[in-house]
Amino acid sequence: MNNIRFIAVQDFLVMLKDKTVLLWLFIMPIVFFAFIGSTTGGFSGDQNSPKPLAVWYAGTVDDPVFQHMSDYLQANNFALRLFNDNQTLYNDKWSFADYNRQLWLPENPAQSLLDNQAVEVTYRFSGGGMDNDYQVFKLHKAVYKTLADTIVLRSNHPQQAATLDYSILNEQMQAITLDVGLAGQPRIIPNGYKQAVPGILVMFVMMSALTSGAISLLLERQSGALERLAAAPVKRSQLIIGKCAGKWLLTTCQLVYGMIIGSLLFAISWGPHWHWVFILLMMWAGACAGLAVLMGSWGRSEAQISGIAVIGTLLLAALGGCWWPIEVAPAWMQQLALFLPTGWVMDALHRLMYFGDNLSDVSNHLIGLFVLMLLALTWAYQKFKFTA
Repeated sequence: MNNIRFIAVQDFLVMLKDKTVLLWLFIMPIVFFAFIGSTTGGFSGDQNSPKPLAVWYAGTVDDPVFQHMSDYLQANNFALRLFNDNQTLYNDKWSFADYNRQLWLPENPAQSLLDNQAVEVTYRFSGGGMDNDYQVFKLHKAVYKTLADTIVLRSNHPQQAATLDYSILNEQMQAITLDVGLAGQPRIIPNGYKQAVPGILVMFVMMSALTSGAISLLLERQSGALERLAAAPVKRSQLIIGKCAGKWLLTTCQLVYGMIIGSLLFAISWGPHWHWVFILLMMWAGACAGLAVLMGSWGRSEAQISGIAVIGTLLLAALGGCWWPIEVAPAWMQQLALFLPTGWVMDALHRLMYFGDNLSDVSNHLIGLFVLMLLALTWAYQKFKFTA
C-alpha cells in the first residue's frame, strides 16, 4: 500500500510541474465557466419573464379596442413598449427598431370596428425556435380574444356595442370555469452558470485526464522511466494501480477545485444531495483516469493522443449536454445522450441539483458510471505497457 501511495503521489506531483497542466487545471476552467455561462443564459427559454413587445400606435390610449387588446397582451406576459411619431425612444434609450418583436396597430381601431372596416394588425419578429413560436401563439390569442369579445358584445349587448364598452363582459358570470393546477413538480431547466459550471467541469475532468494524464504516461514509456521503475522492488500490480491512482488524483484535484470555484465565484448550489453529486463526479473522474492510463499505454505519439482526446472529449461534451441543457435539444438528441457517459453524468446532475430528484431516481446512472469506472480501470490494468 505504501508503494502504491508513493507512486500515485509522485505521479501527481510530476504532472503538476508542467505549466500547461496548471493552466488547464486552474485557470482555463474559470474562463470557460464565465464565457459559456454568460453566453448560454437564455437557452432554457424562461417562459416566466415578461417579453418586451414594441408597439407602434399613433392613436389615443383611451381607445377601447387598444385598451382591451393591451390588457390581453399584458395578461399573456408581454411587456408593452409604446412608440409613435412623438415618442420615438423608450426610456430615452431604445428605439422601435431595437426590438426583435414589433407590433403595428392602426390609429383608431375602435372607430374602424364601429364603421365595419377591417383592422389590420402587423407583427414582425426576428429569430426563431420554440420560444418565438410560443410568443406568436400568445399574440394571436390576444388578437382573436379581442375579436371574439367584440362579436359577443354586438350579439348580446347592442347598447354597449355602440361604444365598445367591454367592461360588461368582465362582469358576466362565465359559463365555463377552468380549474388550473400543476400536474406535477415543475422542472425549471438550468441555464447560464447553473448549466455551464457543472457541464464544463465534467468536460474538463475528461480533457485533463485524456491529455495531461495520458501524455505524461506516454513520455515515461518513451524515456524508459517505466522500465527502470519496473526493475525496482515494486510489483507490477502496485505500479499500475499507483499510476491509475495518480491520474485519479489529477482529476479529483480539478473536480474539487471546480466545485469550490463554482460555489464561490458563480454562486452555484450543488443541491441538498451534494455528497452524492461529489460521489457521482468521483466515479466519472475514476473512469477518466482509467481511460487515461489505457491511452497512455497504447498511444504512439503526443499528437495522436492529443487529437483523439480533444476530439473525443468535445464530441461527448456536445452530445451529452455539457455545453447546453440537453432538455432543450430535440427528442432524438435527448435519447442519444442517454447512451453516452457524459449524458449519464449530466442527467444525474440535473436531477440531483435542480429537479428535486432523490438518490433512487439516479441509481441507474450511478450503477452505470460505477461499471464504466471498473471497466476502464480493469482495461488499464490488463493492457498496461512499460515500453513504447
